[in-house]
Amino acid sequence: MKNRRKWIVMGIIAIAVVIAGIVVYNNEKQKAAERAAEAKRIEEQEKAREAAQKAAEEYRAQAQKLLEEGKYDEAQEAMGKALEQTPEDEALAAESEELNQKAEEMKGYNATMEAALAAIQEDDAEALDQLQDSEEGKALEAMAEGEGSYLYFPEGGSGTDGKGIGFYVFEDCSLWYYGDYVNGKREGKGIWYYTSSHTEDGSLYKEVYQGDWKEDAPNGKGHQYIALGDKVDTDKRFKVKDGLFYGAYKIKDKLEDGTEVSGKYKLKKGKYVTISDEELEQNNFVVPEEPHLAIAFLYDGKGNVRSCTMIYAEDATKGVKQFY
Repeated sequence: MKNRRKWIVMGIIAIAVVIAGIVVYNNEKQKAAERAAEAKRIEEQEKAREAAQKAAEEYRAQAQKLLEEGKYDEAQEAMGKALEQTPEDEALAAESEELNQKAEEMKGYNATMEAALAAIQEDDAEALDQLQDSEEGKALEAMAEGEGSYLYFPEGGSGTDGKGIGFYVFEDCSLWYYGDYVNGKREGKGIWYYTSSHTEDGSLYKEVYQGDWKEDAPNGKGHQYIALGDKVDTDKRFKVKDGLFYGAYKIKDKLEDGTEVSGKYKLKKGKYVTISDEELEQNNFVVPEEPHLAIAFLYDGKGNVRSCTMIYAEDATKGVKQFY
């Protein structure tokens, strides 16, 4: 009986050992499974983080490219998607803020350029002058001052090719150009527009050249119009070479005493060639003893100045070179 009990006890112990072993095995197996699951979870998190970083970098690069192309709304949208991928990236957040600020500024500049374009197309010098003196105009001038110019292509185009409007800042004035561009240079047909109310009597001054351009300068045939208030000074067509008038220039005028004056003069490098003595005599003027320019003081028989209406002297028509 005692032996039987002994075997029973030993059997129970054996079963307990087996059960304990099974429990330990199962526990280890569960822990191993948990460790494997945790490792897989960490691996998946790392893959997701790397994927998010890669996506953020792609969106970031896309945003910068769109910004350079002048697609400011699209650039802001792309940068927003980049930040969504890695919202805790402080460096990216700062870059996003900087890009948004830049895009908003550029959109403001472009809105100013579009307003200027509308004024030029409508030949509204007063509206253009008011725009220049506005806060928006001064902001555009401050932005362009360092580079000297700011170009905008509202009608599309590839890069800096196509029809666009440019704002050019010089030491003592700012001017506008609207027309054709090739590689960022004025090439084709274009309008060179200057206006200012900062004159001695407050009258609006307007000067416009419209015609051919080549190699970023007026070249070919063009028309110049200059007026101060209601007084038109120039309204003529010329040939232009490298921004300076050249070739034949016809004049037909009437002096203060009613004498009609007509002639055909030559221009070289924007200045009148000396008028011939024969031309003076044909128009009833005494030939001066001193050297004289094509458009010079017009004398009567007594040697007195007869008219000053056509005096240009050394700064005779310069063309439009002074404005580019």
